[in-house]
Amino acid sequence: MLLGGCGAEPEDSSAAALRLRFPEHADAVLSAREAFTPTPGGFRLAATEPGGAWMRAARPEVELPRDGSDAIRFRLANGGEIRVRELGAEGQGAIAERAVSYRRAGGTSFWTATDGGVEAWLLLEEGVARDGEVVAAWEVEGALLRERGAAVELVDEARGAPVLRVTAPRAYAASGRAVAVALRARGARVELSIDAGDAGDAGGEAVLVDPAWEPAGSMSADRTYHTTTQLPGGQVLLVGGRVRVGTMLTSSAELYDPESGSWSLAAPMSRERVFHVAELLSNGKVLVAGGNGYADSMSAQSAELYDPAANSWSPAAPMVTPRAYATATRLPNGEVLVASGHPDVFEETAELYDPVLDTWTLTAPMTIPRYSHTGTALKSGEVLVMGGYGWPGSADDIEIPLDSAELYDPASGTWKLAARMNSARVAHTATLLSDGKVLVAGGLGADAGEDAEVYDPVTDTWTPTGPMSIPRVLHSATLLPSGKVLIAGGIDGSSGKSTDVYDPATNLWSPGPPMTEGHQAHTGASLPNGQVLIAGGSSEYSERYTSVGAACASDADCALAVCVDGVCCDSACTEPCHTCALASALGSCVPQPKGSDLRDECAHQGCDGACDGFGACAAVPREAECAPAECTDGTHSRMPILCPADGAACPDSTRQARAVEDCAPYSCDFRDGKCKERCSSPLDCAPGFACSFGNRCIRPAPAASRGCGAANGAAVASGGGLVALLLALLAAAQRRSRGSRAGRAAAAEGA
Repeated sequence: MLLGGCGAEPEDSSAAALRLRFPEHADAVLSAREAFTPTPGGFRLAATEPGGAWMRAARPEVELPRDGSDAIRFRLANGGEIRVRELGAEGQGAIAERAVSYRRAGGTSFWTATDGGVEAWLLLEEGVARDGEVVAAWEVEGALLRERGAAVELVDEARGAPVLRVTAPRAYAASGRAVAVALRARGARVELSIDAGDAGDAGGEAVLVDPAWEPAGSMSADRTYHTTTQLPGGQVLLVGGRVRVGTMLTSSAELYDPESGSWSLAAPMSRERVFHVAELLSNGKVLVAGGNGYADSMSAQSAELYDPAANSWSPAAPMVTPRAYATATRLPNGEVLVASGHPDVFEETAELYDPVLDTWTLTAPMTIPRYSHTGTALKSGEVLVMGGYGWPGSADDIEIPLDSAELYDPASGTWKLAARMNSARVAHTATLLSDGKVLVAGGLGADAGEDAEVYDPVTDTWTPTGPMSIPRVLHSATLLPSGKVLIAGGIDGSSGKSTDVYDPATNLWSPGPPMTEGHQAHTGASLPNGQVLIAGGSSEYSERYTSVGAACASDADCALAVCVDGVCCDSACTEPCHTCALASALGSCVPQPKGSDLRDECAHQGCDGACDGFGACAAVPREAECAPAECTDGTHSRMPILCPADGAACPDSTRQARAVEDCAPYSCDFRDGKCKERCSSPLDCAPGFACSFGNRCIRPAPAASRGCGAANGAAVASGGGLVALLLALLAAAQRRSRGSRAGRAAAAEGA
């Protein structure tokens, strides 16, 4: 970008201007891990491939237009396309470090990549972001709009399922204050306005706001210490917890639909809650009780009920005793046992919730008060409570991790001690195995962490297992359809991505496939299709575990799939010349690339070389590319080999000489092997050439001096320097001009 002289103010659409005005937030806008790739039609961000054992919502392919007034295109995995036009955007897009910027009415749009989608950071000039007014809008084609809490969902018209979600999680005034904003759906438009409750926050200042466009398969927030409940219809309900990496409590809730792989916001609770309990009732509703909350000190005693059919909450009777860090377990008779915990002091009490009468009743006291423990319903109907923090003796002792366990008998309403664990544990997991035993793994404690043990309720004994691959705290444990147990993430001394799998048949552990994201203080849930959903844990990206994509020797190695080409595949893959071992789509049956050595492609079909590249014989059309163009270096392209006639066999590329084209003044595009025809940065030009304002590669005019002041005057005196200065002034005038076309025409005539 040319500037009007040394020390000149950067243009409003430049990365430098953004860094100058919002230095604390500029990196989030300009320094994404992935940059848009310039194309002849604009700027492209490739789709992500959800392959392997862990799958998360795939990012669609996004193509930004060359001109800001044209549509942004979101190309979905199912072949559909959604077009979004930013109202008020204008002019040619420009590379701004790793983002793309457009001028817009009252400011600048910066589009940048995220792991799951894209963010449209808006830099709004002083006086634009006035309280209650719409400051930006986007017109949507190819999807219906509906509001879900603070988000707007883009819904597939045929299936009625959300495919994209728009949120505005971050907004700042130039002074650094956070500014509240609101998103609304108005017909086919998504509108953004400054929240009416923050009239003083905007104050006429410049504002930087972050509308994010991401797949509906990502969560609405990066919550931790929430609860997860499997609903009767197969959906999963997430409630409360901390959001924004543990800095804020929330009353929000959201639903995961395993059929569409999408998240949608549910109605919020009446109170913020963290370290609460949640349990599915026999009538299909969900009981949520206790926990800590900022806004209301009564959260620890209150309870409420979620009705999935109505997507609504209603108050339940309050508990007898305030509780946080407790456990909730449904009993065979439909009542819910909530045990121990502490909001301020330890509680050795437990109480029962009767969903029919909406009442709470204290049980006999527990043997030991505890919190951050686990509770597991046994096949006998008893409840095993174990570990947690507690006092070993008098109330004057300090709290320590406990190795004790106790059993609640619903028939008598009493508690009794069970055999002690081999290790004291806090923040561990407990999983009921298929044979009725209980696996307890990890946690804080003198000997806990990487070890685990199994409780046998018949003999009241604990048996150590082999060690996990790594110590874990605040991890998740989920029973797989095979009877094995998946342990995922947690504070594990590494990235939080690692997993372990326990096999009850051998009483041993083996490392599982790593997750794509790190997760701690998250939850795991078993889905109806046998997959495992990992949600939250300092990440808004949920992911699903499946054996699809894992290495295998036979079908026995694939819990949820079949063994094809040495990997667990999502289908039997019986199509000719298809494979499940393609790295970009591991575990999915797809056509193998032409020339692949995975199979003798098409040989059994007798195609005699005339193959369409997708495993089928085809009449190759005249001038079809039998061998694509390829770059020999940064500025030379080897020409493609074309079919000489309709239906002819493709020429042998190994025996045919191929011409090489010099791409200068442009560079060679390594994506398609062809010479570029336009530029958006110097990287698109051959050495010695520069990218002009008209997106052409030209030789830069010689400059007499690189300095400022008098030396700069010498540069202006030369013909090349004068041209450069005139180009700079012309570009600046075009960017700043707000006159009408008629006015500009009149000015030209006068000149």
